[in-house]
Amino acid sequence: MGLVFIYGVAAILLAPTSVHLLPRFVVESLLQSAFGYFFLLVGIPCGIYVIGWRASDLFVWTRAPGALTVDDQGLRDGTTRLAWRDVHTLVEQHQEQRVVLHHRDGTYRLRLGLWSDADALHHAVLGHVVPRLLEGVGRQVAAGEPVRFGPLTLSDAGLTHKGQLMRWEDIESIRLQDELDQGAATRELIIVAQGKPRKIDEAKVISAPVLLAYLSARLPG
Repeated sequence: MGLVFIYGVAAILLAPTSVHLLPRFVVESLLQSAFGYFFLLVGIPCGIYVIGWRASDLFVWTRAPGALTVDDQGLRDGTTRLAWRDVHTLVEQHQEQRVVLHHRDGTYRLRLGLWSDADALHHAVLGHVVPRLLEGVGRQVAAGEPVRFGPLTLSDAGLTHKGQLMRWEDIESIRLQDELDQGAATRELIIVAQGKPRKIDEAKVISAPVLLAYLSARLPG
């Protein structure tokens, strides 16, 4: 898409020099349209932005090993081996189709889009990681220790966000909702307490699937 933007602008700029990258009628139609001059103005910057935004995916894809293996003990990606027992937090990056696993020896960024059946891979990874982390969260809350999930803090009394406590009896619902903001797909965690909804970017919530699993078991219904 980025190359299309740049190619289109180049076709317009070169048309007066008799270098026709696109048929003349296409260039004329584009300039006569309502967005033609806007496209001429921002086409190249937008093209560079789109290429830079996704170029890292192409680079990683060219260097990725041929297979990724997931089993009950962990995952293996070429020479990289990650044990589930070593994972202490995870971050869901919906926009980048990526799950970031923080473990004892560093960080592993799992790019779901590089592999076939990304949904099944995502489900398998969460199925191994979330129950392990959920056990630890349950023990901490039972012991009276608060557990941080990025901007949210979980305790036996409820959830705290921006210094305000939402008690369990006041929380009406909690869900994930996909959003489209300026062409970028994001996912929001929406918590409704006392009729007031709060929207939090899922990527900012540390171990969001673990928090949701805990809340699903804790909240009525």
